Amino acid sequence: MGKSKECAEMMSELDEVHVIYFVLCDQVITEANTSKQSLIGIYSSMIVEQLPASANLAVAVGLRVQSARPRELSFRFTGPHGEMVFSSPPLPYSADPVEMGLHAAGFASLQIGLNLRSMPLNNPGIYTAAFYCDGVLIATYPLSVMVAVPH
Repeated sequence: MGKSKECAEMMSELDEVHVIYFVLCDQVITEANTSKQSLIGIYSSMIVEQLPASANLAVAVGLRVQSARPRELSFRFTGPHGEMVFSSPPLPYSADPVEMGLHAAGFASLQIGLNLRSMPLNNPGIYTAAFYCDGVLIATYPLSVMVAVPH
């Protein structure tokens, strides 16, 4: 019994997904040959002239995985009152680069960039970006939206 529990814990550790980074920004540029990401204009808050407003946002996610098991990755963006602003379909996931990384280094890095156009911002407050793996929340990122005070 102890041996199977030990094996289950070891498999669980080998299957972990680690979030390296998860941010909202103006733009994500992914280099074609190396897949290196450049993140431009990382947000912690956003000041708009008036509400409602809309914003073009980019989502950048870096993950480290330790197994080639297929995964369902998704993204959600909710408003300050918990209202759903955007929910992605399952994001494309290819096991080939994961298997290559696992073979070369024992882990694989996944970098995901999403461009979200005209995201509605209807209320001031804290919006929440959330990233899910297999339906489990693995990372959140708060974005404070405020209205500019006229001079």
